[in-house]
Amino acid sequence: MYTEENGTGFFAKMKSAFSNSEKINNEGTSNATSTMEESTIEAQSSDEDSETGPAYNAYTSRVSDESVTEKEIALRTVEVTAPAYNLPTEKDLDIRFATKFIAAGGKFVFCESIQDAIENLRMLKLENKWSHVFCWENEIKDAFCNNNFQKGSIGFTIENSDAAISLCETLVADKGTIILNSKQASRRRLHCFPKTHIIITDASHLAGSETEALEKFASINKNELASIIQLGNCNNGNFYDKQRLILNAEGTEDVYIFLVDEIIPPSLRP
Repeated sequence: MYTEENGTGFFAKMKSAFSNSEKINNEGTSNATSTMEESTIEAQSSDEDSETGPAYNAYTSRVSDESVTEKEIALRTVEVTAPAYNLPTEKDLDIRFATKFIAAGGKFVFCESIQDAIENLRMLKLENKWSHVFCWENEIKDAFCNNNFQKGSIGFTIENSDAAISLCETLVADKGTIILNSKQASRRRLHCFPKTHIIITDASHLAGSETEALEKFASINKNELASIIQLGNCNNGNFYDKQRLILNAEGTEDVYIFLVDEIIPPSLRP
């Protein structure tokens, strides 16, 4: 029989075992703490010896770079009414167009700026004693407002206007023709359309050939038919170009072209 007096009993052995285990754990903890303290002292000593002074621990995100997706935030909330065009690389397109267009009976006015175009329009209105020039596109409305033209005109509609002004899609230099989109062309067919049609555009809307102009039109105006103003052309019907139907822009032949030597900015009006 085991007794607790001589230390040979069961509880005495268990006590001795726990005592040894606790001693080992204490020694291990003491050694680990000592090692960490030495590492910290060495790191601090290394930082102080460096030229940049003590180092500060930078925050490191737990999110990997691959899991972060960049999202582009659109700054524009209003769609513009006119698409953007690039300046043509071919030279003297304006001269070639003006020569053909004037020969067909058109009237061509070169303008250095949008302000210059509005001043020419002001003089044309005064010379012809027009009461009002009607417009649709927001870009032209912006030009009118910025240059104090017809500001405050109230009560005028297309029925009681003496002239109408619009943008265009392309001026074709080789033929002196003008390509319009469906909205612009349909307005020319109105029975109340004024006698005079003024078109204001810039150099980015010039194209050398009709094929180039129609390809540009098709790339920008999906599923729309192009219409062409051909002054002095006895053929007033529609025609095909490479299996593409091209409409004749019926309407008045009293057409002015105001070609501006600067880009007309797209409007931000809703």
